[in-house]
Amino acid sequence: MYKYWSPKEVSLLEKYYPKLRVKDLAKMFPSRNKATIAVKALSLDLPSAKLWQPKENKVLRKYFAETSEEGLLELLPKRSWLAILAQGERLGLKRKTNKPTLKVNEFYFRKWSHKMAYILGFIFADGNITEVTHNGYSDKLGFGLSQKDIDILQKIKREFSAEQALSISGNYVHFSIFSQVIVDDLKKLGITYRKSSQKNPCKLPNIPQKYIRDFIRGIADGDGSINFNKRGRQKGYPNLSICGRNEVMAFIRNYFLSKFNIYSKIGQPKKNGKLSNVFYISYRSKSAKTLIHYLYENANI
Repeated sequence: MYKYWSPKEVSLLEKYYPKLRVKDLAKMFPSRNKATIAVKALSLDLPSAKLWQPKENKVLRKYFAETSEEGLLELLPKRSWLAILAQGERLGLKRKTNKPTLKVNEFYFRKWSHKMAYILGFIFADGNITEVTHNGYSDKLGFGLSQKDIDILQKIKREFSAEQALSISGNYVHFSIFSQVIVDDLKKLGITYRKSSQKNPCKLPNIPQKYIRDFIRGIADGDGSINFNKRGRQKGYPNLSICGRNEVMAFIRNYFLSKFNIYSKIGQPKKNGKLSNVFYISYRSKSAKTLIHYLYENANI
């Protein structure tokens, strides 16, 4: 038998239905189930708490970009953090997340130094920046290396004064920092999204002369190799090879040529019968020994 709604119940429903979820309202109406509550609210043309109200959207448009998570939750007490992020995305809003959740020196790349030049070179070779499309998050600087090179990432982490941890997966170690400030500064210095793609032009920064050695050493540590001849007249002499984008190889080749009068052609290997996107320069014996000594003698990182 249908039980009519009393004026008191209707008053309560009108007051709380726009504010509370049906599952919470059910506790206020012990003689009603969720379905009957929803049907009655619909007949009264009451706005649902599930639906974002114009007043809430107004708050979101005003405060979404810069207000902290705690502040937004206080302004929108009915909403979870995930619901707030989702609604912000639906409204086309984006948070200004210039502050990572963990401590890091975000302004590291704004002043040249020997160590900064080395790390920048290493990023050109073996780092990457990733554009994060989900609203509410900064873009990312990331590294992924073999575990045998973990010491390089430990040094970079210390240089950044970063609280972000290294993570190990199988034979690889990863290090990531979400910071729009760092990524934007790296873009100004020539790092691009998907930098290995030939569709993205590579433009080297204007590197102060005294830091070029460190920059090249960073590239060599990221995408270079040193080995020694084991036989013949050149036994014990080193070989130095560096690979990367054509523009980067041309810069290094021309620098070595002007400083030491040591030349290398720029090679382009084939992969599956087609020319690859990777270029390389290589030096042997006395030339390699001269360059290795130049790059690594008294290196501070």
